[in-house]
Amino acid sequence: DPVQIAQLRRDAIKRAADLGEGMPADGTFGALADAWVQWQERLPAGAPGKRADSTLAENKREVAALKRTFGPMLLSELVKSDAYVHLDGCAQAGRAEKGNKEISLARAILERAVRANKIQANPFDGVDKLRTDRRARLVSDAELALAVEVGRQMGGPQHIVAMALRTAWLCVRR
Repeated sequence: DPVQIAQLRRDAIKRAADLGEGMPADGTFGALADAWVQWQERLPAGAPGKRADSTLAENKREVAALKRTFGPMLLSELVKSDAYVHLDGCAQAGRAEKGNKEISLARAILERAVRANKIQANPFDGVDKLRTDRRARLVSDAELALAVEVGRQMGGPQHIVAMALRTAWLCVRR
């Protein structure tokens, strides 16, 4: 049947393209998250959507936590309430801010699956974040003096950074 052959050929080409773009073959969240990290690492510097090295290092730690929760789950089985289960666990563990960041990253990872037509809609869209308490703390004179003294003792660029810190502190204080 020529129609069936054409459909099978189209599916084979799509699967090959997905694998070439680093999309996972098994359809689990864990595989998708790993593919997302590899994709980020392969992006050239300055490319749109490329995360900074420090951000990517933090994202890898967050992916590990997400894989403990969602790793073996099929993408097609993920629902919005799964995100709330993860957030509730984070709230009970006293890590509400980290839970919010992890779910935000999971949403970004799932959005890549939407773009690749692995899932039709992002199940984590519209998830409400946990409430967190922000604490504002002012740097004391003693802390700043210690930073300047240590910078002076270390010399070189550390001393320059300490003096820049003191200058910035004086500007903000005014």
